[in-house]
Amino acid sequence: NLIKFNLIKFNLIKFNAKFKMYIFEFGFDVAEKLKKLEEKNGNFGVKKGEILLKKFPDGEFYARVIGNIENENCVVVKSIYNSDELVKTILILDAVKRSKAKSIMLVAPYLTYMRQDKIFLDGEALSAEVVLKNLKNYVDKIFLINSHIFRESGEKTCYGIKIYNVDAFSEIAKYFKNLKNPKIISPDEGASDMAKKCAKILKCESDYLIKKRDMVTGKIVTADKNLYVEGKDVLISDDIISSGGTMIEALKVIKKQNPASINLACVHGVFCDAENFLMLRILADEGVATNSIPNKVGNIDLSNLIAEELVKNLIKK
Repeated sequence: NLIKFNLIKFNLIKFNAKFKMYIFEFGFDVAEKLKKLEEKNGNFGVKKGEILLKKFPDGEFYARVIGNIENENCVVVKSIYNSDELVKTILILDAVKRSKAKSIMLVAPYLTYMRQDKIFLDGEALSAEVVLKNLKNYVDKIFLINSHIFRESGEKTCYGIKIYNVDAFSEIAKYFKNLKNPKIISPDEGASDMAKKCAKILKCESDYLIKKRDMVTGKIVTADKNLYVEGKDVLISDDIISSGGTMIEALKVIKKQNPASINLACVHGVFCDAENFLMLRILADEGVATNSIPNKVGNIDLSNLIAEELVKNLIKK
């Protein structure tokens, strides 16, 4: 009665006699990156484990840990970018918890439902709180990447759960390290700190665009501003691109100023509007996102960044 069957392999990372953990990863290569870090930082072995994931004809999911992980430290690395992936993750975490894991960490490069983190109108649900409190039932700590609910990286406590927010803009800067004459632009002043981080790595200047409200239509628009980018290789970056409408306006403002090239990057590429996605690819000489969400331009792999953060925050402590 099954329409889909997946047998997924995972790796058991044994760092030393005192610390070991299972890496349960979906769509990433964290275990392999940890092996490379081990060559520089210490000695550990790799052992494969298994988990069974099924989907029934009615759309329901099934998860089962195969093998003994009792009293082991476990890390689940999985992006949660829609409602189905949220349900899958909760079932996976429940399976790990019922297998009597010693501790459970969740690395969610993208976590859906985080954009409603405040109540604006009476009667609204607070989706960020609902999701995080649900995950709290299963995990000891969550690692997020450039989460909407935090502007700064580092460890926070939110709704009673420890959350470590990781900044991925360094990975974007590394991807564009070969730009000849770069200048970093952010789509608004609120994201200017992200542009400054990239600019520091690439050793160049940064600037930001200005958004204003059209007094006739009431819409938020990008104002014309001299960015002094003529002949420059512009990199415009943001934490998330959803529909892409705002970014299209920003690219049009930049294009008028005759840059040598326009390069577009974001951490989380939602790209929910197909027509806007096509326009972004037309306006930019290169467009790229991380693989926090499956998309056609997700060419920046976060696996190494995740591995480094695990070493920094779990293994060395």
